[in-house]
Order: sequence, then structure tokens, then C-alpha cells
Amino acid sequence: MRAKLAIVCYLVAARIVATSTDAWGVDDSTNAAPQAFLKGRQLRLYFTSEGERVMFSTKWKKLRLPTEDFSYTVATLKRENAPGALPSPSSSWREIKVIEAAEGDRFLRKLAMHLAPAEKGHGVHSQYAMGDAVLFRDPAGNVRLVPFEAKPADVIIDRRYGRHELAATAAGFIEQELRAAYPNATAFVLLWNRRGAGEFIAVLDLAEREALACYPPPDDAARGAPKLVGNLRNLSSFVLKDHAWAFLKNPVSSTSRTLHQALQWTGTFFEPKLRQQSAIIPPVANAPGMDLAEWEQWLDRHTGTPRERGAIRPLINGEKFFPHFERRVAEAQSCINVHVCIFDRDDIAVQVADMLKARSSSIEVKVILDRLNSRGAGTAPPATPMPEGFVAPRFIEKYLREGGQVQVHPQLNPGFTCDHSKVFLIDERFAYIGGMNFGREYRYEWHDLMAEVEGPVVSSLQREFDKKWAQTGLWGDCGLAAQSVCGELKSGPADEPADSVELRRLYTKTFNRQIRQAQLEAIGRARSYVFLENAYLYSNDMIVALVRARLRGVDVRVILPGENDFAPGHGSNIAVANYLRRHGVRVYFYPGMSHVKALQVDGWVCFGSANSDALSLRLNREANLASSDAGFASRFRQEVFETDFARSRELKEDIETGWGDHVADAFLNLF
Repeated sequence: MRAKLAIVCYLVAARIVATSTDAWGVDDSTNAAPQAFLKGRQLRLYFTSEGERVMFSTKWKKLRLPTEDFSYTVATLKRENAPGALPSPSSSWREIKVIEAAEGDRFLRKLAMHLAPAEKGHGVHSQYAMGDAVLFRDPAGNVRLVPFEAKPADVIIDRRYGRHELAATAAGFIEQELRAAYPNATAFVLLWNRRGAGEFIAVLDLAEREALACYPPPDDAARGAPKLVGNLRNLSSFVLKDHAWAFLKNPVSSTSRTLHQALQWTGTFFEPKLRQQSAIIPPVANAPGMDLAEWEQWLDRHTGTPRERGAIRPLINGEKFFPHFERRVAEAQSCINVHVCIFDRDDIAVQVADMLKARSSSIEVKVILDRLNSRGAGTAPPATPMPEGFVAPRFIEKYLREGGQVQVHPQLNPGFTCDHSKVFLIDERFAYIGGMNFGREYRYEWHDLMAEVEGPVVSSLQREFDKKWAQTGLWGDCGLAAQSVCGELKSGPADEPADSVELRRLYTKTFNRQIRQAQLEAIGRARSYVFLENAYLYSNDMIVALVRARLRGVDVRVILPGENDFAPGHGSNIAVANYLRRHGVRVYFYPGMSHVKALQVDGWVCFGSANSDALSLRLNREANLASSDAGFASRFRQEVFETDFARSRELKEDIETGWGDHVADAFLNLF
């Protein structure tokens, strides 16, 4: 359940990362091109290796919701033990044109010239399978391609391409070249050389408007233990540690969390049903927004969290957050505290773990991770290939503790309760909050949001971490009680940043649903606009609130991901998108997987870890930040919502749905 990978991202990054034909066990020393056959969405490739025929095959599904002119997907090639004869001309298989490496390289050079800005010192940023890259013109006017980390400081980025956007742009350009050279062909296999690393293989179907990237057969060793063994181990650990040990160590909190879980799951059955409305949809009123001063007073009375000062700086996508966070970690003077939902076992997570272990030799490093989510993510295969030779550690908890002095407290999961928070603290001065975990998808594959926070509010976030650290430790609930009563309330830095604004922490905790209460009330008060971006819009309470706001004349817009890491959730989102559109809500589909969790209502901004589903609004522990500051709201609207509206495709007519989509929608409303 990971995000997909674009074929044409490789076009720009072809000189950085390689997956060669020799990885498939094919001797490509003769540089012979394969023969390719296509039938529907099934592909066969026939190589000749040491005088013997070798066949690879794959198949794929059509994307339900292409957000660009060319849709793209990936498929893993399977080596067939008995390749058999080539398909006959009378069969349903048709042979398609193979573009050999020399010609493919010529396309690449022309594409690079096309994508690079004409102005010297300007470039474009793009993501690809193993990372991200910058294509720019140097002071001499030459086009250069470098990894993102090697970008010259003075290069100005004119545009950022996600994989879907890059695929559409590059595939359209290559289509012109192919149609001019081969006017009678509509489907192609393309090969590209990559500096001694063999050839990359991709498929472009002009008639179906599809691009396909072909991966070699997977190396199971890269993920550690076999799937069955890993699942049995996780099951036994869940029974013994997440329940028996949790109730022994944390009897009060485990009992209350489990009881809260049962009550809130029961509560989901009473959420409103989505019914078709006969009401006429009014035009957008363009009315003045709600009274934000009165709104903040309402929050003072009903949420239990105070207004606090702090500077807040959004960090959008992995290329902005991870290098910034890594720099802060490298500069840390006293402590690093990490409270994360998923600490994966892939190469990016291991890179972060290595960095934390290195720092733990000189400063205090503490990590709280959710066991259930981290172990579940660790068994899921990545959407993009790992570096050659990478072998995942079997347990990230053990890996963090080995070879360093990182202190690790796993958050146990009695009654399937989870901690979905993502709050990272550096030197009790900087805090990071948002939707990103530690894993490959957050660094390279998904659109996501974190924010750096500095100022007095960080002390409150640190206080929450200290309490959670005590609760997840050996003394459990007794440690939490001692920390709550006797723990030191740290004042943080004396100087308040010049760009500080008024902020408010909002949580979902046991028997305390601040985020749900605040967001539903805000939507209910909306008079001007409601903007929502979320990957998991499963809560009928939230959906009905959005529709009611639109029927009051409010400008309501929703951004959903064009692809989703959870297939049933994608079907549910499509069914919900149709419902919202019929009731006047403008629905947009972001190109690729957007993991951003943000709501903006009449100048009030709320974002963080919480999804728009029952898990986040009722069940899981979550952490959000909110603000009514006019300057911050204006910047947030432009940098997050207006930018994503422009990059997304608006839904203009209903998408075809099946019974499975509606079953998924009904079921997921419980979660």
C-alpha cells in the first residue's frame, strides 16, 4: 500500500540511479534488444541470453483516476521458467516497437533541453525512483542534472515536478518524437543506458495514454524475514506485549484506552447517513468570514488548551523537511526527542536511525514509536526500489538501540489503540509537527506537510512528550502520575522569535476529542470558505458538515489524492467525491498521493497528524496545531491550498463506481 512510481521520472534521473537488465539475470553484454509483445495490459519481454531465450512477463491495471494526460503505473517483471515459443502473428499478442538505447538516449538529451529553463542559474526540481534531482542551467548555459543535495545554492527553482506531473510533461514530449519517427506505431518499449549500469526498460502506450515502468523481480532479503514468519512473530508479540504487558504496566491507561475505543467505535454507528438532498444548491455568497475573535474565545472555553505564542514555518514535502530536520539534528546541543507513529525499516528510516545513533554518543536521544504501525509498515513492500545491496533490519527498535545510546520506548497497543502523533523536538527549542513519519514515501514519494515551530509553545509540546515518555517507560502509569505531579515545566528560550503568532495545540486523546470538536464547529460556523485536504475522508460527520456549509452558500473545496496507499480507501474517496460534487462542493484530485492533513475555515488554520476519519477524530492519539493569525493564514492558503488547487484536477462529472466502493465507504466510516 505505497504510492506508485512514474516511468518518466526516470527519464530525468537516468544518470543518477540504475536498475539494469543484469539485475534480472540477463547477460546484456551483447547489447541485444528484447522482443516485446503486448495484449491488453499484459507485457512479455523475450531476451536472448547465452543462446537461450529468457522471458519476463507482467500485467497491470488501468488507473481509475488519471490526473494528467498520461497516466502512469509500475509493474514488477516475473521471470518465466518455461518461456516457450514467441507468440504467433495470428495470436492475440501483438509485437510492439522497441526503441534501442542509443535512440532512447537521444530522446533523453532533447527532453533535458526541453525541461530546463532557458535562463542561466534557474532549474526545475523533480522526484524519481531513488530520490530527487535538480535540472538546471549553469553560468555557462549548459544543462546539468544533479542530486537535490548537490544543487548549487544560487540556483533558483522555477518549478517542482511530482512524478505524475513530470510523467505528463515528459511523455507528451516523447510522444511527439515517437509519432514523427514511427507514425504507424502506437505502443513502444523504450531502453535507456545509464553509465555502465545496464538499460532501463519502460513502456509507452500512446493509444491508451499510459506509461509503465518495469521493475526487476524483487529481492525478498531486502525486507528481512519471510512474510509468514514475520506475521506470526508480530501476532504473538501483539498478544503478549501489546496486551498482557500493557495491562500489567499500564493498568489504568490501558483499561481507559480500551474502554474509550469500544465506546467510540459504538459512536460511529450513530454518525449521519449520506442521503441525497433535494435542496437547490445556492451560489457562493462571498460573505465575510466568521468572527475569529469570538471563535478563539469559544475554543478557549471548549478545548482546554490555551493560546500560546510561537513562530511557525511550513515545510512542504520531503525535500524541504528532511534536509532541514537533519541539519537541526546535526546542530543539536543537548537533546533530541522523537514521537513518531511509523519508524519504518526502509533505507530512509535506517538513514534517520543512523543519524540519531551517531548523535546519541554526545547528547540525549529519545524515541517513542507506535509498535503496531511501525511493525505493520515494516512488512509492507516499498513502492520504489531500495538501493542495491540494502538489507532492512529485522526490528527497527532493536536497530535503534544497537551501536549507540538511543533510548527507545515503544507505544503499546492494547485494544488496537494507536498513537498517530508526529512531534519531533530539538534542544527544547525547535518542534516539528505534521503528517510525516520516517520512511521512503515521506521523503520521496508523497506530497506531505510538516512545520517547524519555535517559541513558548515548544515548552508545552515538550511537556506532552515528557509525560508520554514516562507513561511508555518501565514504570508505566506510575511514571506518568509522577511526571504529571512532579515533572519540571521547562520555560524554554527566553527570547520570543520576531515572527511569532498566536497558536493553539489540539489533540485527540482518551475521552478528549478536541480536534473533532473544533473542526466540526468551525465548519458549522463558516461563512466565507472551507478548504480541506486529506487522504482519508471517511467520517460522515465531516462530510455532512461540508455539505451543510455549501448549502449555506459557503465556498467549500476538498482536495483528495489521485492515488491512495490504501486501495479500499481510494474507492471510498471516489464515492464520497461524487456525493460532494452533487451537493455543490468543488472536489479536486491531487496528482499522486497527497498525505497533507489540513483544514482552513474563514482564516482559521488547523493541520497536523489527524485524518478526516473516525480513527483520527475519535480513536487514535493525534496532535494538531491551529491559528487564526491573519498573516499566517494568508501564507498557508497560498502555499498549501492555492498551490494544490492549481496542481490538481477538478472533478467535473461523476466517476463510475461499483458496489465495492460503496461497501468500502460504509465500512470505513467505522474507522
